[in-house]
Amino acid sequence: MSRGGTDYDRDVSDRSMRTSSGFTTVAEEAMATRQWFDPALLPKGRVIKTLCKSPIALPFDVTGSLGGLAKITYDKMPMTAGELKKRSYLQDCQICPIAVGDVVSDRGPLQIGEFVVPRELDSYLQRLWLEGGGGRQGYESYEFVAYFLAYHCDIPEADTPFVIFIGDERFREDLHRNALQAYFGGIEHEDMNAFKVFADLRRKFKNNVFLIHRYYDDMCTDKEVIDQWSGVLGADHVINLGHGNDTAVADVMLGIFALMGGTRTLDQYLEDMRERGQDQTRLAFVRRALSVLKPPSSIQKKEEDADQSQQVLAAEEKQKSPSRKKGKSVFDSSNWDV
Repeated sequence: MSRGGTDYDRDVSDRSMRTSSGFTTVAEEAMATRQWFDPALLPKGRVIKTLCKSPIALPFDVTGSLGGLAKITYDKMPMTAGELKKRSYLQDCQICPIAVGDVVSDRGPLQIGEFVVPRELDSYLQRLWLEGGGGRQGYESYEFVAYFLAYHCDIPEADTPFVIFIGDERFREDLHRNALQAYFGGIEHEDMNAFKVFADLRRKFKNNVFLIHRYYDDMCTDKEVIDQWSGVLGADHVINLGHGNDTAVADVMLGIFALMGGTRTLDQYLEDMRERGQDQTRLAFVRRALSVLKPPSSIQKKEEDADQSQQVLAAEEKQKSPSRKKGKSVFDSSNWDV
């Protein structure tokens, strides 16, 4: 297992320090001490930019129902950084952490970091305020984050960009000009529909926009959440974390990078997980969760090319032995079984 080291400024938190909620006391102390938002992380008047090849925007819900997942993400970040580098899932990546709440009811609903290399991510994670609010209306302001990333984020050199939302609720389908102006500044805004915003976001990030969905506490509402997100991202871009699987969030996230970045098949990624000590229960869960993905056709092409190469090598090996056909050269293509 990657332990941080040169890839991160701290090690993976010891499991013996894990609380009943799945995160450790280390994460609790690091991320639960802030009592107010950092004004420098507010989006008003800002544009974030990176020239890296693999920018990753990571918006996660920090309302009451999801605050624990933010702490688990903090715990898992050394492993995530280490695996990204060790396995080369993505080249030249930077991560932008984003805390999401509800613009209707929360005091710090949009807290947006900058793109930084993984080992420097702690400096931003520790500045996020886990407000723990939420309006209990079944909505959080993911659409505002989508708007910011679609129109106030500059990634001109991106080859394999990603946005991975982590949440359990719906987004509101209308964005009003006055609210956009209040949160982002400027005068260029107009009333918009969230479906248009998400379409532009997907276009900018080359369709690599995903939701890791944590089960909402009501079955009917949970289905509505999944259906809404599937409508804007596609069902193959909504990964169901379910209930009670919060500690698998980093495994699922890395799997998205590995498969959709075109560097691993699902079986190959599960073998990577096995090498870092994950048990069969976790492997089976991640297989189910990631089975909805439709990796780039290049992965399938690589597999087909590999099969074809094996056939050619086998044919060449066969031709190294003397021909059994009289008068035929071993270099005669009529002898080749390809």
